[in-house]
Amino acid sequence: MTHVCLTLWLLIASGVTAPAADPPALPPADPIVTIWYRGTPAGTPVQQELAVIRALGFSGITWPASQTKALEGLKTMAASAGLQVLLAPTPKPATPESVLTVGERVDLVVTPQNVAILTPLAWRAIAHGARVIGFDSGSATGAGLENQDRSLRRWVTAARGVARQFSANNKLIQALRPGPGLIMTPESVPGLDVVMLDAGRSWVLIATNISTVAATASVRLPAGAPYAIWADLLDNSSLAMAGEAAGPRWNLKMDANGTRIYIIDKAMK
Repeated sequence: MTHVCLTLWLLIASGVTAPAADPPALPPADPIVTIWYRGTPAGTPVQQELAVIRALGFSGITWPASQTKALEGLKTMAASAGLQVLLAPTPKPATPESVLTVGERVDLVVTPQNVAILTPLAWRAIAHGARVIGFDSGSATGAGLENQDRSLRRWVTAARGVARQFSANNKLIQALRPGPGLIMTPESVPGLDVVMLDAGRSWVLIATNISTVAATASVRLPAGAPYAIWADLLDNSSLAMAGEAAGPRWNLKMDANGTRIYIIDKAMK
């Protein structure tokens, strides 16, 4: 799934930065992770439910655009809870393939089959341009956060993890734009996607494995890119690559349903 851009590779063979056109415009809104919320009963917002969503670490909700009757009251309640309100007609379920060409907003509709891949699915979408991630439990009322015994559903843990990174690294995520192309060997590994992004003063690598088996590959970065020490935003681990004349080489080994987000200052060698 990793895209190999040979033309760009030739441009950057002698350095990381290509003499390209102006970078694409950044998304107009701050990056945000939202929870689809439909009220209880449907169409009726409940202050306590909104407070729970905020307490879990989410900064916004997505409300069905068709439910206009209670919209002004919802906005007042959400503001009191510290939540932004986004409106959308219906969720558009994302897949590992569709997130490769997403727009600014993407919905991750939770199913029993995709719970294990929600984290890599979200970060794959971010790597390919998404800045608004909406998690949808599919519940007809409320937000569908809890099981019958009041314990949190499994998908909420994944959603909270993404939301925490958005809160801690909001400016970094907003700054991300397409970076240099990479060369991966073998060229295609089932379930694996690796993207290098430009974050202004830093380079960011987002690698995701949406597969039930581990993935291995050799990833060649452009010549002149720093090779040590990259830091993982998710677990604070570090990565040192092999420094070679053709460009740093990353001997990548990814767990099943794994996610790696490495960052390094452009000035480091």
